[in-house]
Amino acid sequence: MQLTIDELVHFTDEERAKWERWFSVRGHGPLTLRLAGGTHATVGALMMHIFRPERRYVQRLRGEPLTESRNVPTDMWEEIFTFGHETREGLRQFVDEATPEDWGHIHEFALRPNSRQQYQIRATTRKIILHVLMHEIRHWAQIARVVREHGMAPPGDHDLLLSDALE
Repeated sequence: MQLTIDELVHFTDEERAKWERWFSVRGHGPLTLRLAGGTHATVGALMMHIFRPERRYVQRLRGEPLTESRNVPTDMWEEIFTFGHETREGLRQFVDEATPEDWGHIHEFALRPNSRQQYQIRATTRKIILHVLMHEIRHWAQIARVVREHGMAPPGDHDLLLSDALE
């Protein structure tokens, strides 16, 4: 038996819910914690880096125009998570509607087309969706480390073994 996309979606849903509850208690302050490196300067910016690609990859998979989301403030947890709920709904709908043939379809597109660091992507639908979910898991772990480094405990257990996603 293999780990399914539905199980990973469930696992990342649990993680998002833990973090949303955590921010609801601690407020906006932790969003402004600084991160090393120049790509995503704060925890809030890194959270948007979790949610924005989710939307954009689903748009690419559906052949839709890519929409911008720069107007979502990175220092307001409610607005970040509202955006995250919207992106997840789009991903979940795509996953639920995808046919067995869709999962093997190969997509080709330029990633970061207006950047010096441009990548030409050629991947199946399955690989792209799995990338989105693994990308999220990696970045929540980074956020957990940053909040620990600032003397705060991250929300709950994050191990798959302790999740309800795979029973």
